[in-house]
Formats: sequence, C-alpha cells, structure tokens
Amino acid sequence: MRPVASISTQVTRTPSSARGFPAWLGEALILIVLLVAWGAGAVAARRELTPYTLDLTQPKLNSTFNLFGFNDLERNAEFAYRWTSSYVFVQLPSAYHLTPSYLATMRLQAGMPHPNPLTFLGNEQPLVSVTPTNDFRVYHLLMPPAPPNDANLRLALQTEPRMLAGDSRLLGVVMTSLELRGLPATDWPVLLVLPLGLALLWALARWRGAGPGGALLLCGPLAAVLLALYLFVRPAPLAYFTLAAWSLGAAAVATLLARESLVRLGLALLGTLVSFSGMLWASWLSDDAFISFRYAQNFVAGNGLVYNPGERVEGYTNFLYTLLVALLLRLGGDPVYWTYLSGVGFALALVLLTYGLAGRLLGPRWAFVAALLVATSQSLLLHSARGGGLETALFALLLLGAVAVYLRGLGASGPRPPAPRWMLLAGVLLALATLTRPEGALLLAIASLHYGSHDLTWADLRQPGALVRRKLGLAALIGPYLLIVVPFFLWRYSYYGDLLPNTFYAKTGGGLRAVPRGLEYSWGFAQTMGGPLLLLGFGGLIADWRGALRGWRGYLLLLLGMYTAYIVAVGGDHFRGERFFVPLVALFAIMVADGLAQLVRWALARPTLRLATPALVVLLLSGYSVYALGRTRSIDTIIQGMDESVWIWRELGWWMADHAGPDESIAVTGAGAIAYYGQHPTIDMLGLTDRHIARVEVADMGAGTAGHEKRDPAYVLNVRRPTYIPDLWQDYFTDRAALRANYAMIVIKTRYGRELVLWKRRS
Repeated sequence: MRPVASISTQVTRTPSSARGFPAWLGEALILIVLLVAWGAGAVAARRELTPYTLDLTQPKLNSTFNLFGFNDLERNAEFAYRWTSSYVFVQLPSAYHLTPSYLATMRLQAGMPHPNPLTFLGNEQPLVSVTPTNDFRVYHLLMPPAPPNDANLRLALQTEPRMLAGDSRLLGVVMTSLELRGLPATDWPVLLVLPLGLALLWALARWRGAGPGGALLLCGPLAAVLLALYLFVRPAPLAYFTLAAWSLGAAAVATLLARESLVRLGLALLGTLVSFSGMLWASWLSDDAFISFRYAQNFVAGNGLVYNPGERVEGYTNFLYTLLVALLLRLGGDPVYWTYLSGVGFALALVLLTYGLAGRLLGPRWAFVAALLVATSQSLLLHSARGGGLETALFALLLLGAVAVYLRGLGASGPRPPAPRWMLLAGVLLALATLTRPEGALLLAIASLHYGSHDLTWADLRQPGALVRRKLGLAALIGPYLLIVVPFFLWRYSYYGDLLPNTFYAKTGGGLRAVPRGLEYSWGFAQTMGGPLLLLGFGGLIADWRGALRGWRGYLLLLLGMYTAYIVAVGGDHFRGERFFVPLVALFAIMVADGLAQLVRWALARPTLRLATPALVVLLLSGYSVYALGRTRSIDTIIQGMDESVWIWRELGWWMADHAGPDESIAVTGAGAIAYYGQHPTIDMLGLTDRHIARVEVADMGAGTAGHEKRDPAYVLNVRRPTYIPDLWQDYFTDRAALRANYAMIVIKTRYGRELVLWKRRS
C-alpha cells in the first residue's frame, strides 16, 4: 500500500511581479532617488563658494595664501593697515582645481601724495592700471583663466617704489584686505560621471551578494559624505572629481574584499578619508623628491643616471622609484602631478592590503580595526595621500606585500599549506623593496632568519628530510632576490664606484651619538601611533606566548623590533611625521588590533564587563582616531611653509634656466627643485650629491639635524667655485670675509616678479 501523501500547509506567496509591482522596479526607484538627490545637492553646492579672505589688519596672516611684498602691521589713530612693497604677490595654491573663474576684491589707498599708477596682474598678465587716491577704495577684478598645466591662482600689484620722509623703506600702497571668491561653475564630470560610479558600485554590491538594503547602506552614506565634501570643497593638489574617483574605486575594492555590509561601508568611508586627506589637511612636497626627479631628468636626456652631467655620484637611495619617474618623464608626464596622484593610490592600497592580510589573521571585524589605525595615521598620510613626493609609500606597500606573501608561504595566514611559489614571490617583492630603499636588504635578513629558525624542534634536526625542505624553502626565498639584487649591485658599483650610496656617507658617521636622537625619534612616533595603546601589540602573547612566537606574531614582532633598532641606530631622519616608521604602520596596526581582540574576548567572558565592553571599544577607537587625525595640527603651518619654500626654489631654478650661461652653476642646501627646474650644474652644500662633502669628518656628528650636519664652506668657495649662491643660505659660510672677497650681491627678479638676492662670483 502506498503511503498517504502528506498535506503541506506552506503558504505560497504571490510574486511581487504578479501583484503589478516588480521588485527590481522598487530597487531601481531607490537608486534613481539616490542619484537625483546627489545631482540636486551637487548643483546647490556650487551656487555659493566660500571666499578666501586675507585680513591685513590682523597680526597673523592667513596661511592658506603664499605671500610676499607685505610689511608689518601698523596702526594710526583711525585704522590698522599694512604698507606693501612696490611688488605684491598673492598666490592661492591649486585654486583652479576648485573652479575656473575668480573675482578678486581689494581695499587700498595710495597713502602718499602724488601717487604713482598701480598695475594689477593675474597669472603674470597685466589686467588693468589705475591711479589710487588717498581715500580707501575697493577694487574688483575678474581673474583670468588658469594658465596651461598650472592650477595655482596668482594676483600681483606693481607700482614704482616711493619713500616717505623719515622712512627708509621702498613703499607701494596701503592695504587692509583682499578677497578671492570663486565663481560658480557647472562641473559636468561631478554631475554626470560620479552618479554613474555610484550606480556601478550599487550593481557591484548586488553582484557580491548584498541585498537592496545592503547596497543602500553602502552607497547612501558614501554619497552623503561625498556630497558634504563637495559642499565644503577647498583647493587641493588634485581636483575634487579625481579624489572622489579614488574614493569610489576604494569602495569597489572594499566590496570585493569584505562580505559584511557594515565592514564594506566602513572601508569605503576610510577610503574617502584617505582620498581627501590632501584637501582636509595641508598638502606638501619635499624638496628631496626633486633630487630623484633631477636624476631621472638627466637619465631621460641621455646624460646618465647622474645629478650633474659628468659627475657619477649616487645621491639617491630609491633606484626603482627614480626609474619610474624617468619612465613618466619619457612619456611626457609631470612628476609633480603624478606624485600626488600615486600618493593617494599607494595610501589606499596600504589600507586595503592591511585589511586583506589582517582578515586572514584576525577575521573581518578586527581587520577593519587594523585598517582604521592605518587610515588615521597621519605619519602615513603625510608621506602618501598628503604628498611628500618620496618613495616612502611605495616602499611601505612593497614591504607589506612581501610580509603578506611570506606569511602565506609559511601557511600562517590561510588554510592552504605552504607552497614554494609564495616564497619565490616574497623574494621578488623583497628585491623590489631593496631597489626602492636599501632597508629592503634588512627585510630579507629578517625573513631569512625567521624562516630558518621558526618552529624548529629537535625532532626536525634529527630528520634530514625536514631540514632539506626548510633549506629548499629558504633557497626559494633568497634565490630570486639575489638574481635581481646582485646584478643591480654590480652595476651600481661599477657605475658609481662606491659600495654604498653617497647619502649613506652624508648622513652617517656619528656612531653611538646618533642613538639618543634615534630614541627621541622613536618615542615621537610611539606617542603619535597611540602611546600606551602600542602595548596592546603584546596582547596576543598572553594566552600562549610560546605558540604565538612560533606563528605569525613572532615574525611580526621580530621584524618590528629589528627594524626599530635600525631606525634608532641611524638616528631617524629630519622629516616631519617620522618617515622611517611609515613602512611599519600597517604591521603595528595589525599587532594592536590583535591585542585589542584578545582583551575584548577576555572582557566578554566576564558577565560584569560583557555589556559595557562594546561601547568602551567604540569610544576607545573613536577617541584614538580623532586624536591621531589631529596630531599634525600643530605642525601644519610648518608643513605649508616647507611646501612654499619648494616653490620659491623652483622660481630660483627657473631664473637659472632663463638667465644663467651654460657653464654657470649654483650652490644650494635645498638641492632638489632648484636643480630640477634650473637644469644647470648644482653644488649640494650638504653633500647628498657631492662625494667630498659626504665624507667630511664632523666632530659632533649625530647630535645635529639628520642629513644637515656635514659641510665644507672652503671647499665650496675655492674648489667648486659656484657662479651663484642664494643669500637664503649665507649662514652656511662662517668666514664672511672669504665670501665677500669673491662674490658680489645682486638682486634678481623671478618669473613671478619676486625679488631675491644672490651672491655672484666676481671672476
């Protein structure tokens, strides 16, 4: 007999399409509303742009501007004011990345009888001439469009200099205020292309398994944040659209990496923070970056990989980075622009790779904590997304990639067993890191030491097969490294004639005297990376320290300890933001996240702490992030000043290119921008690119500023005999009589009208 069929009580739901309202249509409406709201908000945001005001009646002037030609603040019985010189220069960096048109408004008067005509110039082009009166008047000027390949807005005022009775200054006019107001303009890429990017991100999230709510959770807040940034956008080295495109790209990668909706959103917002950091905080470029640009420039010109044609001195330590710049120049690119662009890309890659590696080691949520610590590290942002221009971020990315691959090769960061191909790849990455920074050799030594000794037992020593497998793995790690690095070393030794780069000799030689400086440098980084929070990095050892040391934690602790000892031994460097520690930021973040995870597990196991623990963790991480992001506020003005100095030195370089004879030379202590833009023989008075000065013996070497201790004024004057020496660095010469005996002071005018003083050799 057949069994009686069971009766199903399941209710069959009618598909929404059968009721006349397809599910996809509702989702499409949600997306359309989101995109229309974005477009409407973007249009509204451009109706009124925040003006940039220079209040000349205040003791401290707005540091947003680059200025010269203003005298000190003065007051009379009626008002406060400033006298100008005969030439006033006001620059708003990257202004044309905000909007293509500006209105300039100035309040001024002649301030003296029989005033001279005053000419207003925009981007070095005369706009109009007026004769000011002795009553204050407000002048409005429509500024010209941006010059080719230049986003900086420049306004200048020029008049014949006059003197007042009893005043020895050469004066121009009296000013009290200046304002630059951007005029609204339709930014079509922002209005049309970015909504398309949001729609594609929505589609990607749905394809990766997110429901309509998950896709909205990702795209809605991200669109709101991007719109808020568009509302409060200000000039930055990269245009808003470019920064937003990086942000959406990072969100797309986060969607591929993460499964949880909240983690995807968190990574997307961290990507936005990193992308826009050069707009949210002061951006800058290091003059030292232009030293590499100079080597690349000569290489492309056929002069060899040299600083000055005919002088083979290895004044750089970033061979791979310099070759990449040379390739860029060969293709007609601008290394300054691409430095900013690649800096954002490297920073985003570091955040996302940190999440990927930590996800294998700690799980997705604690991996997000590690990514949070990396994204909010101003040390990392300062030398990547905010500029810097050096190879630091590229080296950090290669280091982190090598660590991730090495741990995969050990079988420590995933379920798959060890495989020789991962060690081969780790060796290649370590070799590329060594071509980028010499410290890559230290990384290989650390990895080899760890691989040869980790988890080694007496039983292994008694089993020849185990030792053979270990040696084969070590050969797979070291072999490709040697195949790449040894030929490079032989080439550079035959080309430059030195075992080590010239910069090594210029910056070292202090022995133990450099250690206190290195300890202070390390302490500064420890404070900014979290201070006591760094102790959490040892939290993963508490449960089973022997087992932990045999795993990935032991390797990271070994790497962090040995690399930190190296930084202490060399005394750090002089760059703000503790540049030498930037490659370690991601590893410190993973260790801290691991320790915090162990602490939270311990707390959750206790009923009295279980309810409060999540809230305390959120408060801790939020407080730390705010603290970390605000850590450069006290030095942002210094960073802006350093950046402005680079562009002043560019003007000096341009003057050399425009006016110096083919055999004339210049001696400098800022050896980057002047040499790159001047394209004339340049003597580096600090010895980074000069073999003799780099080997000068200094009595208290290691006690001064790193990289600025070695000098030989007599050698510069009597052997190198430069044609010009900027008065900016006259303090370099302790024997002023020798300088005056061979040089006379001249005043030059740069392309921007700035007057600078040089010492010119008499014969």
